[in-house]
Amino acid sequence: MLVGVSAAQAGGFAVREQSAYGQGSSFAGMAAPGGSISSMFWNPAAITTVTGMTAEGNLTGVFPQSELDVDPSRSTLTRLGITGNGGNVGETGVVPAAYFAMPVTDQLYFGVSFNAPYGFSTTSEPPWVGMFSHLDAEAKSVNVTPVVGYKFNDMVSVAVGLQVEYFEVSIETAMAPTASPPRQRLEGDSTDVGFVAGLTLTPLDGTTIGIGYRSSVKHSLDGSQTFGVPLRTPLGTIPAGAYPVTADVSLPDTLSIGVRQRITDAFTMMAGMEWANWSRIQTVPFVGSPTRSNLALQFDDGWFFSLGGEYKYDPNWTFRTGLGYEIAPTTDEHRSMRLPDADRVWASIGASYNWTEQLSIDAGYSHIFVEDAPVDETTAGFRYAGTAEGSADIFSIGVRYKFGG
Repeated sequence: MLVGVSAAQAGGFAVREQSAYGQGSSFAGMAAPGGSISSMFWNPAAITTVTGMTAEGNLTGVFPQSELDVDPSRSTLTRLGITGNGGNVGETGVVPAAYFAMPVTDQLYFGVSFNAPYGFSTTSEPPWVGMFSHLDAEAKSVNVTPVVGYKFNDMVSVAVGLQVEYFEVSIETAMAPTASPPRQRLEGDSTDVGFVAGLTLTPLDGTTIGIGYRSSVKHSLDGSQTFGVPLRTPLGTIPAGAYPVTADVSLPDTLSIGVRQRITDAFTMMAGMEWANWSRIQTVPFVGSPTRSNLALQFDDGWFFSLGGEYKYDPNWTFRTGLGYEIAPTTDEHRSMRLPDADRVWASIGASYNWTEQLSIDAGYSHIFVEDAPVDETTAGFRYAGTAEGSADIFSIGVRYKFGG
């Protein structure tokens, strides 16, 4: 179990699980501020809705299931008697998120968020047919975003902020087809910056529209490529050891649009759309690699659509539910069990309880239905193929406290 790492339960290796409040409605309309300041992850202008100093913390557990139904006729290692599918590659993850917002004056607001917006962790059990492509893969991130908001009037508010993001990645593969294979490992990390911006509109009483933008963060990774044993190549033998490498990768910029519409005093509808510019990431070369290694991801853009409802049962209890549909950026030609991403459907339920006038508790649950998707990859001359089958269960809890009554 790894803090800040999930099984990438959003397109690519993004982590959508940033709010227990939003989890209960499949994040429908989260760019349009509601009862939780966690909306500032999607739209920083959400900080202009607080009436006093407010803090919120969220913790989410992700329990993924992803296995390969192997096609033996298209998998090279089956000729050597290796038929394993690697088992469930998805690893349980824990995702933390925290938020703070306060008014400075009647029009000026300040806030800061702490998130893990990117991450995944997958592990295959050797020996298996794809061991030259994947044994272990992991990405982690930590993002700190201070923001400043300005409320022009009761209808219009805006905000901007700075992202400071740490990103780390490591990939391990086999160097021999054995039960306990020697390993090749690529790893690197960096800290770089981006920005956020947002707009909140309240054109009518009961109608809220939010638009939020998170810029790309270009990471210049410094790391190493390590060989557990000497590696023979057509250019000669590479001695065992660690070799310095670098790689540049621009994580995607995202645009979120959310709408909240009060239907009655008790019932509110929410809808949302998110676009992620994953097509920024194509083939990532590792400069300095003795084997001239690269990571061919060839992503398309990602899309997420959601619809939900919220019912205020009484002054203390609010219930919500939602559905989401995600178009993953991964293409069939470049899918691997390192990151078995595919289109998916979200189904969620959740609730909030006002323990006191100051203290509220949010809880959310989602089940993700991941579409079966083809895998056909060749690494170092070894091919494996089949169908990736997956799902996930996600549980989230959050606590929100409003200081000063």
